[in-house]
Amino acid sequence: MCAGIAGAMVTWAPAASAAGAEPALVHASPVNDCKLNVRTGADAGATLLTTLTCVNYTTCASASDVPCGPYVTGGVYSCVGADGKELTDNRWAEVSWRVPQKSYVAVGCAAFRP
Repeated sequence: MCAGIAGAMVTWAPAASAAGAEPALVHASPVNDCKLNVRTGADAGATLLTTLTCVNYTTCASASDVPCGPYVTGGVYSCVGADGKELTDNRWAEVSWRVPQKSYVAVGCAAFRP
């Protein structure tokens, strides 16, 4: 009887480890002076919760084939894009800074790490 239980446990463990992709990490980009604001809403006027740097991260709220996607359309912001040019955008990514409350970062200003 114990052997049957052990066999079931061995079958269960691999299924649990194949759960799926992990959410990406998000942090500030050096082209934006290593500063990325985490806000309570998808708008530059939403309450500031914290400012991430190039060395501290938060986790994206979801895992998808797009880093931190799907994105939320919100207020317009501007920053320096990855190519070093001024960027104006309205895409925001939900992050897990203040669970269970929602928190957001500006996609165009962020750097993502798988």
